[in-house]
Amino acid sequence: MAAPEGPVAAVDFVLDRRKRILDPAADPAQHARDADIVIVDGTAAPPVDGPTVVVTLTPFGADGPPHPGGELVAQASGGLLATIEDGDGRPVPAPGYVALKSAGAVAALAALHGLDRRDSSTPVRVDVSIQEAVIYTSALPECAHVMYRCPGRAGSGRYLAPSGVFACRDGLVRITAVENHQWRGLLAAFGQPEWAAGLDDRPARIENAGLINAKVTEWTRDRDKAECAAILQANGVPSTPVNLPGELLMSPQLAHRKSLTTARIGDRDVTVLGPPWRTDLGDSGQRRTDGLRGLRIAELTHVLAGPIVGSLLGAMGATVVRLEDPDRLDIYRRSGPFADGIAGLERGAYYAVANHSKRSVLIDPDHAIDDVAAALSQADVVIENVGSSRLNRLNVSPEQLAASGRLVMRVSGFGSDGPLAGYRVYANNVQSYGGLAGLTTGDDGKPARLGTVLADPLSSVVAAVVIAAWAVGPRADTGAVVDLSMSEVVAYTVAEYLAAASAELVDSDSAVRRAVYRSADERWVAVESTDDESIDTAELTAQIGSSRAEVIATKLAATGVRAAVVRSADELVGDPHLAARGFFPEIAHPDPDLRTGRLVGLPWRFAGAGPLPLTPPPALGSTPSSALYERTTV
Repeated sequence: MAAPEGPVAAVDFVLDRRKRILDPAADPAQHARDADIVIVDGTAAPPVDGPTVVVTLTPFGADGPPHPGGELVAQASGGLLATIEDGDGRPVPAPGYVALKSAGAVAALAALHGLDRRDSSTPVRVDVSIQEAVIYTSALPECAHVMYRCPGRAGSGRYLAPSGVFACRDGLVRITAVENHQWRGLLAAFGQPEWAAGLDDRPARIENAGLINAKVTEWTRDRDKAECAAILQANGVPSTPVNLPGELLMSPQLAHRKSLTTARIGDRDVTVLGPPWRTDLGDSGQRRTDGLRGLRIAELTHVLAGPIVGSLLGAMGATVVRLEDPDRLDIYRRSGPFADGIAGLERGAYYAVANHSKRSVLIDPDHAIDDVAAALSQADVVIENVGSSRLNRLNVSPEQLAASGRLVMRVSGFGSDGPLAGYRVYANNVQSYGGLAGLTTGDDGKPARLGTVLADPLSSVVAAVVIAAWAVGPRADTGAVVDLSMSEVVAYTVAEYLAAASAELVDSDSAVRRAVYRSADERWVAVESTDDESIDTAELTAQIGSSRAEVIATKLAATGVRAAVVRSADELVGDPHLAARGFFPEIAHPDPDLRTGRLVGLPWRFAGAGPLPLTPPPALGSTPSSALYERTTV
């Protein structure tokens, strides 16, 4: 790359790195005709013929309303912005281009689905809705909460004290001690304090949240954040430092994984983040030629990040078998939140949206090693996020599976080795470590409440991209262990800030203004503008404040202003446009009392076709072990 003549925007450098930039005078149609995949972002697709896959991203899908779109529009219309707020309940925009990068990851998966579907003669056209991509990656549990009428707050909002960020000598630490055993670990780290008497039960901790948070703050404020995290983690409490991008440059975990590399721009060295996974190749096995539709996947997963990978690939045509131990059932089977607040193994709302389009096979706890070995022996791919200790107890060796030509996808908070490999985490912990939480602040500079669990579904999309690329690529007969770090997936969403911190690059937000305004009907309207656009903030405040949100947002968008109403999950689930696109499909639910349920659909579809069909989440043990991977007709 030639030396730049002026300031370089970090986001441009990060996103354009390793690309060949065409001469503006070049004919894009010629390059499109020579490509396997053409990705078009909001503009007319060039003419193509033959088996080219054309992926088009638009703000609301190909059949949606015309709209200038943009990052803040994606955050507002996709439910992300509604999950982030300051102390007064005002929505706080996420930094950089978190929503559009998430949509980009979805587009990559959609493109691979297109490759799997193409034949030798005609183009495959794929329609990606940015709104739906953001809903899928940032508001999945919130939508499930609404669709299944769950009581209480959705997502991370349901966590009880202590759950939040706490001040330390050198910044903030994120602590999430929501389970009883984690609470006991926190008390052990604190030396069994007298003030904790009578707080062993969850209701008591909810009632005394103020006391608990005050006492935790007393403990953290005189310690460094890494020290706090290390002490609590040693006692089984999910806890991580809240990092800023510059601190990630010195991360011992990223250094161990060799995740940071140096690139050259002009006369400067810039630190950039590599792919959020490491790959160790195995040996060749049986030759595979049938792509995703012949792929056999076994899951050893729990919670969200691991299971969602399988549900995505199952909906794309793979046969996915979830191995379930009756003595170690998934937390969302056991603990909900449940449909209508009524407990039941089939009634978990989050379980439904994370486990559709797959099968359930029960493991006999007395013969778990043999049962798992039998299932894995028939699989092409193994997905796991249960960790090394559990794999060892089941006598499962990722390296041996890779040596037999299988792909093993390992998903964890920090990767399977390194100084932080054993850390216990929730999504909000890895969002803190990866730099997203530290950058998400209100107008007063204080950290916003980052309620989204984006780290889970976005990591799932990235993992599914890797598996799909293997399945449709030329080396599907070569085994490998892919070790994906969720914290690095999160760091990717703000990677331009990391690059900017390492060199004199322009802050990605320096020329962009993002704000939310309260409308006359007490809703929020998000508006994004740049230094090149003449928008009078005072006039805009008055205009929105005297108008209904839907009316003024539509009026502004019609004049080319990037504006959108901030939508919550309940609004999204009832949205007429999303309903017309069938984005929340109805399914026959395995619980006989529910009979029907709803799911969150895939954020893409093939041109001329409706939404991709999803099958219901499986009833526990509903597939006999003798029929693990038998093909069925849907």
